[in-house]
Amino acid sequence: MAHDRELDTSLPGVRLLQQWIRQRRQLQILLAGGRELQGRLLWQDTEFLALLSTGRDRPDLLGRSRVELISPIEADPLAATMPSPRLPLPPI
Repeated sequence: MAHDRELDTSLPGVRLLQQWIRQRRQLQILLAGGRELQGRLLWQDTEFLALLSTGRDRPDLLGRSRVELISPIEADPLAATMPSPRLPLPPI
């Protein structure tokens, strides 16, 4: 089924995940049912997160609706800041 939705980059959670993707942060992800995964996100879209688990060559696709918690593993307080909640400026 094709979806006409686009990723809403005005949402702080989407921007924070993008920040972690750019920083190649190691993350801990808790799925519904209690399964816990670790690795780094390669990309996100409206339906899935691509997680490259530690020690794997290929990413797993995680359905966004199954993810309950995403948290960085490293305790770097500067890297964990939330992106600005401001909306992007309109094009000129």
